[in-house]
Amino acid sequence: MKFSYKTLERIIPDIPPIESVAEKITAHLFEIESYENSILDIKILPNRYSDAACYRGIAREIAAMCKLSYKAPKYSAPKAKHKDITNPVIEVPNLCRRLMTCQIHDIAIGTTPAWMKEALETYGIRSINGIVDITNYVTIETGQPLHAFDTDTMEGNELVVRQAHEGEVVTTLDGKEVVLTPSALVLSDSRHALDIAGIKGGTRAEITRTTKNIVLTAGNFDGTLIYKTARRIGITTDASIRFSHAISPDIAVQGMHRALELITEICGGSMGSICDTYPKPIKPITLFFDIKRFNNLAGLNLKESACLATLASLGFTISGKKITVPLERTDISRFEDIVEEILRLHGYADVPATPPSIAVMPLVPEPMRALKDDIQNTLVTFGYTEILTRSFSSDGEVALENPLSPEQSFLRMHLKEGIVNALALNAKAFDTVALFEIGSVFTKKTTHEPHEDIHCAIALKDKRLKDEDTFRSVRGAIDALCTKLGISNVEYAEDGATLTIAIHTEVIGTITYLAHEGGGTYAEFSLSKIMPHTTSLYSFTPISRYPSITRDVSFITNTTLKAGALLDAAWHDVPHSVTDIRFMGVYAGKGIPEGKKSTTLRFVFQSKDKTLTDTEADDFLSYIMDAMRERVEFEIK
Repeated sequence: MKFSYKTLERIIPDIPPIESVAEKITAHLFEIESYENSILDIKILPNRYSDAACYRGIAREIAAMCKLSYKAPKYSAPKAKHKDITNPVIEVPNLCRRLMTCQIHDIAIGTTPAWMKEALETYGIRSINGIVDITNYVTIETGQPLHAFDTDTMEGNELVVRQAHEGEVVTTLDGKEVVLTPSALVLSDSRHALDIAGIKGGTRAEITRTTKNIVLTAGNFDGTLIYKTARRIGITTDASIRFSHAISPDIAVQGMHRALELITEICGGSMGSICDTYPKPIKPITLFFDIKRFNNLAGLNLKESACLATLASLGFTISGKKITVPLERTDISRFEDIVEEILRLHGYADVPATPPSIAVMPLVPEPMRALKDDIQNTLVTFGYTEILTRSFSSDGEVALENPLSPEQSFLRMHLKEGIVNALALNAKAFDTVALFEIGSVFTKKTTHEPHEDIHCAIALKDKRLKDEDTFRSVRGAIDALCTKLGISNVEYAEDGATLTIAIHTEVIGTITYLAHEGGGTYAEFSLSKIMPHTTSLYSFTPISRYPSITRDVSFITNTTLKAGALLDAAWHDVPHSVTDIRFMGVYAGKGIPEGKKSTTLRFVFQSKDKTLTDTEADDFLSYIMDAMRERVEFEIK
């Protein structure tokens, strides 16, 4: 956002040179894109649009950073000379939080002062006429978008904020005809829409050089609505950007009063009374300052008086230890925000690097994470491959508010849909497909609140085996898994074509044929239900002080040999200095003979007593290879 240094100089007469100002802003506020030709191009953060995206906001920040005296202007409207006959009505108070209006009679469009033209041109706004230039300038000075209507072209005395009628057309000031829907807001007289509220003015009540009587408006609209409407109609304006950032409704009064001051000065006219429709006024946030808490959070040792003086320079009201946040500071809501304000003015570069003082707690395994790891490691050694699928489904109990597609409009109740689709896809390329997935499923309890559970699904399809054989294989994998986890009293019961799995009479899952999905076997069980029945013994082994040596070995074997069998053979007879043997991957293709595959294992050697040499590691590896050849057939790649 571009700011004229000359305009800032008018607001802060003793402002430092532009180079110094740019350096201060970069260190204490925002990034500076450039500061050439007496123009400061400042990158305003989204959460500061309500207060800092205007000349007055930036001027206040500069004064605070440079420790200059700055008195916030108290705008006051000229004395009303007649009663305003405009009747402002807000039909949608949830979408329009405030609307201020004022009629001015017998104006002379006037000539825009040179200083105002310069500020507008810097910002990228061309000068049009006195009234339009004033509304545009006040927008960039106070941050409040304004709009004026020619009352002589309006019908009736009402000015209504309402939802657009279906198919209602507004011709914007640049001549574009926009067809609206009820999701958009308009300002309307008794019959016609005059503009697209918060976005763009219309030609129906446009201000021209012959305009004599106007109604000036300052509104505040729902940011989300303005953002969505602007994107839908393809019109983005400075006003729409400001409203999209949810600016405070409090600055509407500043914009209205400042505009009336300038209209009286430049265009003359007879002012009416101000009508202010404000259904639910916002209340200021009050916080209490605790210097001990501040210094603990900041890692500093500042005095309370210095901290409060810093906040006062930023426009906060101080009363003892009570701090009242300015209404335009929508980014301040808690004590930590106050700490950040003081710190950035103090200077982050001046905060000493102090190591945190924290208590070191012993590492305690998270039960569900440990259970997942055990299941993953076990199923991988059985020859299963883990997959991850989407948590969305075409059917379920927990519906999404904004689904990506009708086929993904629910959170899944089970893992079957994703894993069965993956099984069918992989079966086109492979004779044997063995998959498993561990993931969340979602249901609704009696309270109708969504409930999340962790399930494990296993699917097996082998074109060379009958479904009965794959069924037995999956059941065997579950039996072995339960043994590995220390689970006893596992019971199975037939229920038609489904075999239920129970532990101590509690059903934890099922095994079933995939008769309607092209064959194979599928099992799914709940991890939260089996967790209370698992038993694990943890042991502690001191970490060796000496470095480890790794060796990766690729074994050429028949494709029928499982990785688990190769690992078992490797672990069968190993020296004490072998601390880990890890499965790394399988490859079959170019460079590997037909009917063969390459399985890579990683061997880790480490001594508790000394640093091993490469020769010793090679000797250990040779010993393991000899022992493996007695159990499995392989070649070394």
